[in-house]
Amino acid sequence: MRTTQATRYARWSAGIAILLSLVVAYVYGTRYWQSRQARGKVPAAVPSSVEQRSAGFSFSKMVGNRTEFTVRASKATEFVEGGRSLLEDVWITAYGGAGERFDNLHTHTCDYMTASERISCAGDVQIELDRAADQAKAPNGPPKDDPRLVHVATSHVFFDHKTGLATTDRAVSFRFSQGEGQGVGFRYETQQGEMQLLSAVELALHQADPSGQTAQPGQVLHLSGSQMTFERDQRYIHLLGPVHARQGNFDLVCGKLDVELDEHMYARRLIATEHPVLQSAGAVHISVTANSITALASPTRVEAIVAEGEVHAVAQSEAGEDHLDADHVETELDPASNQPRELNAEGKVMVRSKRAGALRNLQTSMLHVDFAPSKKGDELHLKHGVTPAGSIDLQDTTMVAGKAAPEHIHLMAQKLEADFSDKNDLRELRGSDGAHFERQIGVSAPQTTTSKEMVARFEPGGGWATVDQSGKVELHQDGGDAHADRAHFERASDNASLDGSVVLTDATSRTTARSATFNETSGEFHAFGRVATVESSSGGSQLVNFAPGPGRASGDRLDANSTTGHAIYSGNARLWQGDSIVEGEKVELDRQTHVLVATGKVHAIFPEAAAANPSSKDALAQPQKRPSKSQFWHAQGNRLTYWSDEGHGRMEEKVHAYSEEGSMAGDAMDFFFAPAGNFDPEYEKANGAAAGSGQNAGNGQQLVRASAFGNVKVEQEGRQGTANRGDYTAEDGKFVLSGGTPTVYDLLGNATKGRQLTFVFGDDSINIDSAEGLRTLTLHQVEK
Repeated sequence: MRTTQATRYARWSAGIAILLSLVVAYVYGTRYWQSRQARGKVPAAVPSSVEQRSAGFSFSKMVGNRTEFTVRASKATEFVEGGRSLLEDVWITAYGGAGERFDNLHTHTCDYMTASERISCAGDVQIELDRAADQAKAPNGPPKDDPRLVHVATSHVFFDHKTGLATTDRAVSFRFSQGEGQGVGFRYETQQGEMQLLSAVELALHQADPSGQTAQPGQVLHLSGSQMTFERDQRYIHLLGPVHARQGNFDLVCGKLDVELDEHMYARRLIATEHPVLQSAGAVHISVTANSITALASPTRVEAIVAEGEVHAVAQSEAGEDHLDADHVETELDPASNQPRELNAEGKVMVRSKRAGALRNLQTSMLHVDFAPSKKGDELHLKHGVTPAGSIDLQDTTMVAGKAAPEHIHLMAQKLEADFSDKNDLRELRGSDGAHFERQIGVSAPQTTTSKEMVARFEPGGGWATVDQSGKVELHQDGGDAHADRAHFERASDNASLDGSVVLTDATSRTTARSATFNETSGEFHAFGRVATVESSSGGSQLVNFAPGPGRASGDRLDANSTTGHAIYSGNARLWQGDSIVEGEKVELDRQTHVLVATGKVHAIFPEAAAANPSSKDALAQPQKRPSKSQFWHAQGNRLTYWSDEGHGRMEEKVHAYSEEGSMAGDAMDFFFAPAGNFDPEYEKANGAAAGSGQNAGNGQQLVRASAFGNVKVEQEGRQGTANRGDYTAEDGKFVLSGGTPTVYDLLGNATKGRQLTFVFGDDSINIDSAEGLRTLTLHQVEK
């Protein structure tokens, strides 16, 4: 029992002893902590080199009642020697000239020089460029991903308290939401809020990716230059040259580049000046120079490129080379391929193209071009072009008589539209309102055609193939003119076709037809539909010499050759000149030989020469029964040949000729002509005709003699004669039958035969030449 209690007392004693020990330790520990706190509050001893220390430092530059900037430091140490103060945890806040800014420069330590009022920060410096308006919206500071916030990192910055200018000659890097860059040397003016990089500038501007993913390399615009100025408030970046810009397949070099940013700090416009050169690599190499080149951009892409002043663009590919000159060129880019989708050029526009040896030149005041859709990296393809008024010149080579010859084509209209093939060849050109087509081969005279509308089609490779014109077509070449409703020209065949109210005029004649075709090389000409030719009255006839006046020819068709001078009128063909007429299924004329040939149901009418004038005594005593008016001979057969130079014609195949004096038929017949003349007014008066009425008045060739051959039959005043040959002379109205057994029958059937029989119009007698000698037989008609 006692042992148990003793144990209990021992435990309680030990516990109390431990508790007392803890209380004593707490008291001593508390007193030690309080003594240390008290010692910590005792000011440290100031070194001999330090004049003064302060827990805070701040000063501001005031302009009137406005604060331009403030310098703050959490601690400042002023040293005795050197007039220098050490600032720690330094902040410099610039408010701008109008209080619109809230730019902050922060670093760990800076030296403040009292005499010069300059602050030198040797360590790393961080700068944030912001606006007061943005700070007001976010009292706790803008978010780190604020697109308008610009972060700058550099070192060894000097800040001039008097001017508010911060500078450094060390490396500088900066970034904002859509770009980053670097350079060497830095200059910042607190009043203007401008940041300048002084050398070795490199800058990368990002585009927004439509899919929301990280921007691809082709979506980053890389810039480099010798200097850069960044106006953050105006969202402008100015780069001085030589400036080099690269994005995708575009490459730009210039002396100065201005970049305008949108409110989200994406590039919105880039303006290159001072001899800018823009190039694009790919299947087609494009180079553009101008006084200024501007790129218009959205957050996701470059939308358009605008070149101003003395614009010169060159596109080179395996197919050829194209040049464009203008005062202003604007190109809209395709959003998918980044290739040109639309081009507009204005002011002294000139396009030169060389493909497959053919040269094309376009001159106009305005040009619009559409490009075919293409994939990224594919060759650029032209689709359509329009110009309000312009001209195109093509220089090519064509074949003439198996030899190559230079060919020049000139096309012009008040409006031109062009379509291109998938190989960028000009496929079709359409012109309207004053269309003009001119073609010249070698040194030959040019051929010019005007019309209201025009369509020119081109071969692969650039040469023209056909030209169609419509509406008041007028063609001019080497003294010749043509008018029609429509015209068609073919290069391969060298043929030209005219259709609709065709009129062709040259120095010697005028031809009308419904349609016509001609070949430039061969000189062949064909006209169709109511063809009619009238010679010019100013010169001698080129057709025949029946009369001194112009000749006329017509037919359903005309086939001619301007080189040989041969012409064929066919289908109801007809030629007339003065009083002479030749008709047939076909009439052929040869200007070189002056020969006329008519075939197929030929019908000819020739004026007869007047009879020889008898003496006045004979005329009054024994007047002939010759008609007082002009006589005409009609001749019919299947073929007539007339030699103009000889005044000689021959009709063949069942020939029948007749006049009021009689008729003569045979297998063939020759006609002989002489110039009209021998006018005798006394004879005209004696025969009851008015002086100069025309029997002997000369107006051209007149029939003076006719000779028939083979199965000749003559009819005259009821008499009929047969022989192998018959001759008629207009001078005395005399028929002479010879050859075979000449026989003359009267109305009663009486026959007279002889070796040669001669009878005269108006005379009942017949002169008979026979073996018995020459005698005269008079036949009298006796009524039964």
